[in-house]
Amino acid sequence: MNKLPDTHILLEKLAPFLHEGRGGTGVGREGIRLLSEETGMSERVVMTELLSRNLWPERFSRCRGVFSAGALARLLSTRILVAGCGGLGGHAAALLARMGAGGLVLCDPDSFEESNLNRQLFCTEKAIGRPKAEVCREGVLSIASYMDVEAHVTALDENTLPGFLKNVDFVMDCLDSVARKKMLEEQAKKAGVPCVQGSVARNEGLTLFDSSFALPFSKVYPEEVSGNTEGAAMNTHVLTVAGTAALMVSLLMRKLCMGRNDGGKLFHLDLSVPELETLSFSL
Repeated sequence: MNKLPDTHILLEKLAPFLHEGRGGTGVGREGIRLLSEETGMSERVVMTELLSRNLWPERFSRCRGVFSAGALARLLSTRILVAGCGGLGGHAAALLARMGAGGLVLCDPDSFEESNLNRQLFCTEKAIGRPKAEVCREGVLSIASYMDVEAHVTALDENTLPGFLKNVDFVMDCLDSVARKKMLEEQAKKAGVPCVQGSVARNEGLTLFDSSFALPFSKVYPEEVSGNTEGAAMNTHVLTVAGTAALMVSLLMRKLCMGRNDGGKLFHLDLSVPELETLSFSL
């Protein structure tokens, strides 16, 4: 049995797990697990099918009025490459898990260090010395165990990127080297995978999501070369990192869930003021 029963039978079966709220009926996690076991469908697919009947998983019940059921179902079917699992990447991965992303591919060759404690979400004292990608995967699954999450303790370069980009819908550029950002941008364009890009330094963050590739992020740093090259260490703190990651995920949500296009806009977050500027320009 690889489909859900008729809605009236379904509601009877789920009765012990239903939560009535002001926005409608929510289905608790245990009810979703029961349906998964009985139908052989993954929990993620069960949630997608429930949404098609306007039955919201309780974990997403507070998203009503923000996204439609159809938009959330699309998000649950989306697979995203997170390039870099430290500051921006860790925060972005956690936000994507809470928003409802269905699958993540996490890539980072590095391990946590003590200096990461000031800004990297999944860096704890116990995590120091452990691979960032693996710790990030554990953290994401502790938020949303139904997700399909891969962890790769691997450097992204011209040889490895094509394989990682082959089976994803979007990529989040959370790399900490301008040369690597340019490399990722070039490879994503070749693969036709839209890339949400972000960068942080001290109190400032930049984000850009131009799914048409008409406005490359590399234009922000015209003097830098492209390649798998380590960048200079950049000091910043958790407020800048978390704020910029939230902007990156917001741009993806606007495109995927609301059909809005922010191409040609560069968003500049300055927490020393604080303010958010939207800079529009063309090539």
